[in-house]
Parts: sequence; structure tokens; C-alpha cells
Amino acid sequence: MSTILVVEDEPNVRKLVVINLIKRGYQVREAENGTQALQLIRHQKPSLLILDIKLPDLTGWDILDNITNDPAMSVDFPVLVMTASPIDQADALLKYKCIVQILIKPFNIDMLITAIQRALPKS
Repeated sequence: MSTILVVEDEPNVRKLVVINLIKRGYQVREAENGTQALQLIRHQKPSLLILDIKLPDLTGWDILDNITNDPAMSVDFPVLVMTASPIDQADALLKYKCIVQILIKPFNIDMLITAIQRALPKS
């Protein structure tokens, strides 16, 4: 069973994503900030990370730097990035090979589910 870690500080957005993933049979863990996310990743690597860029303590970029530069946390899972801010997608995809897609908020849940299905290996 695939475990998805959802890192989003906005409770309503996080809840919407989590509920929709659980409905589709995914095991879901959630974090409301970067510190929680790193603790959860260290404890158990997810099958997929859904990561908001703007968080209250660390940015999503900080989290990606942590998990890509720490040999103990070697990133062997795909990352879907969510952001409401304009970013240079080409630069982000080049710098972080683990990013499989960048979703610009607001997006509909079907876009997210399609991205997840593409990112996760078929079981």
C-alpha cells in the first residue's frame, strides 16, 4: 500500500487533499509545517511526498534541500510540489530530480489524483 505524506499548512487544503486520498485507498500521513515533515520522513519514508512550498517554518525548498543533501534521507520517492506563488518550474525541475510535477494552486482534485497515479508505480 502506498503511503503519501501531505505537507500543507492551510488546514482546509490539507483536509481536502487527505480526505480525497483516503477515499481512493491511499494511506496518508500529514504535516502542517516543515519540521513535522522532516521528522515524519526520517521516521518512515513515504511512497510519495506532496509538498507545499510556502510553509510557516521552513520552505518547501528547504525541505527538499534537507532530504536531497542528507545521505540518511536519500530521496527515493517522487515529490509533487504545490504552490500558489509563481516559480521557475524549469529551474526547480532541474535542481530537484525528485520533483515529478508542480501543481499551481488553485487546482482541482482530479489534477492531483492524475499526478499521483502517474508518479506512483503500479502495484
